[in-house]
Order: sequence, then C-alpha cells, then structure tokens
Amino acid sequence: MESISISKKHFKRQKAILILMIPGLIWYIFFKYLPMIGVLSAFTNYGLKMNVSFVGLNNFQKLFSSPVFWNAFKNTLVISILNLLFYFPLPIILALCMNEIFHKKIKEIIQFIVYIPHFFSWVVVGSLFVTLLAPDVGIVNRMIQFFGGESIYFMVSPRWFRGVLITSNIWRDVGYGTVIYIATMATIDRQLYEAAVVDGASYFAKMWYITLPSLKSTIATVLLLTVSRILLLFEQIIVMYNPAVYSVSEVLNTYSYTEGLQNGNIAYGSAVSLFTAVISGILVLGCNFISKKVLDESIL
Repeated sequence: MESISISKKHFKRQKAILILMIPGLIWYIFFKYLPMIGVLSAFTNYGLKMNVSFVGLNNFQKLFSSPVFWNAFKNTLVISILNLLFYFPLPIILALCMNEIFHKKIKEIIQFIVYIPHFFSWVVVGSLFVTLLAPDVGIVNRMIQFFGGESIYFMVSPRWFRGVLITSNIWRDVGYGTVIYIATMATIDRQLYEAAVVDGASYFAKMWYITLPSLKSTIATVLLLTVSRILLLFEQIIVMYNPAVYSVSEVLNTYSYTEGLQNGNIAYGSAVSLFTAVISGILVLGCNFISKKVLDESIL
C-alpha cells in the first residue's frame, strides 16, 4: 500500500510532463509501431500477383542470391563506416575548441554558423553542393583551375562521389553534434577547472582529466544513436545520386525503394527493409556492448 501511495504521489508530481508525452506517444504508435505489421508482406508475393499468398523465405533467397543487393549492402557499410570515422570525432573536437572561447558573443556567432546548416533539408544541401561542385561555374572547380588543375566532375565520378556524401553530411550535421557536447560541458563544475589551474594543469591536462571524462556518458549516447542510424541512409542518397554513380552509392534503403515502389515488388522491398532493420539492431546491441566494456557506459 505504501508503494502504491508513493507511485500516485510521483504520478501527480509528473502529471504535466506525462500529459505532454501523449502526442509524441500517439505519433510513435501510429507512424512507427503500427506500420511494422507491413513486415509480414516480406514473406508473401505481394505486389506481383493479384492473389497474395505466403511464400516463406523465397524473397530472402532471392535477396541473398542477388549481386545488386550485395553491392548495395557493401555500399551501405562503406559509406556508413566512413561517415562514422570522419564525422563522429569532429563535434567533440569542435566543442572542445569552442569551450575555450571566453568571449560570449563570438562563441554565440560561431555556434550559429555551424548549427544553422542542420535546418536545411537535403534537397537544399544537395542543390548547394551541385552548384559548388559544378564543372564549369562551381567555385571548387574554379579554384582547381586557378591552381593549374583540370575540372573534376564530382557528382558523376564514382571516385569522388562518396567523398561528396561524407563532406555534405559533415557540413550539415556537425553543428548539431557540437551543440549537444557544448550543452554537456556547460554542466561541468567550473571549480574543477579552477582547481586544476591552481595545480598547474595545462589545457590538454584539463581536457583529458576533466572535460572528456565528463563527456563520457554523452559520447556513449551519441555513438549509440549514430550507430542506430548507420544503415538508414536514404534521403541524402536519393537526392544526390544519379545513374553514373549507382555502383558506389546505391544503398539498402534506396534499393528497397526502387524494388518496392518503383518496380512494384513490394514484398521483395519489404524483405530488404526487414534485413536492414535486423542488422541495425545487431549493430546497436554490439555498440552498447563495446561501450560498456570500453567506456563503462551502458545505454540500453
């Protein structure tokens, strides 16, 4: 009885917050959980015949025997790993540098400059990079020509296109990650830094022994969220790629979209999406295990 009364007391105390959660919960139920019923179509021939029937694992057998699928899987892993390697450390480094700026106005201006691209849609970002990298009038190729080089067709070059994807992703989202780490740094007790200065600690000593340990839980959380989205590449690719670079940019979600919606084979596209979701779940669990071992932080 006492525990029930305590629970009621806590509920009354958090009543306003719980009410605010209701719209978000409803949205997740209708747009995230209920659509999962569509996973069952991966085990049927839906989209190819009028009479839908159960076909078991036929779609997955077709999937695993398709060279196009394995190429999309390889591209997804390569692009995702490159994004993780080049993007993930940058917000931490940028936040550490900005944390040393004591002039409040300058700090706010820099935060605004690096954060504002996050609000641009991928359609805007894609158009911007197409313009900047245009072979004739793009500022990047003009600079290359100025220094004696030849124009590079970045957007149709299999050699350069992945670099364009990584660079555009960094430019758009690095500010968002930076703000998360700066917000965490704002909660660190300044007396720790003052005591370190008295003890003669250098900038790198303060960063290593105070700042980074304080960011450990945030780093673990951001890493897990990043890994959870690692195979979900879609909007950026669908906006920026073209037939000339399909061999290095076709990923699992664009392959699922092409097969399911454009070619009408919805069951096969659902099988691709289900495979992607399962692999994403395995990666999240693996990331959480590594985070627990290395950073001593478990998120799940």
